[in-house]
Amino acid sequence: MAKERFNSPLRKAGVWAIIQCAESGKVLLGKRSSVVNNGGAWNFFGGRVDRGESPRAALLRELVEEAGLRVKEKQLVKIRQVSGEGGDRELHYYLLRLEREVAPRLNREHSNFGWFKPGRLPGRFNRPTTIAIKKGLLGSLRQH
Repeated sequence: MAKERFNSPLRKAGVWAIIQCAESGKVLLGKRSSVVNNGGAWNFFGGRVDRGESPRAALLRELVEEAGLRVKEKQLVKIRQVSGEGGDRELHYYLLRLEREVAPRLNREHSNFGWFKPGRLPGRFNRPTTIAIKKGLLGSLRQH
């Protein structure tokens, strides 16, 4: 596995998992609750990379916190790293392929979840999820 850069103090970093069911091909999205910013928007599970934390370690932590999903590091396949708008943020995306659709154990950040066909996603997304969709990351899932 290639060595990942740690979060630079000059650039904020975020990390997200595109969670796909191997059996159905659907992807898992969480619906943000009203107690967090952008409530009602759908998103991939993930969040910020803390100082001194690698993106992969941050994603393992975020998956436990937000969805109650404990996975092994080797299950996370790096899809792509992109710069956010204005280049001020590193956005890291990983694929997590699960054998079957599971019900995540949501924390207070999410009020609901859903499994969706990549071509039939719900309406409103948070910015990192919108960027992933615009960059065609869902279309690249078959290659990983």
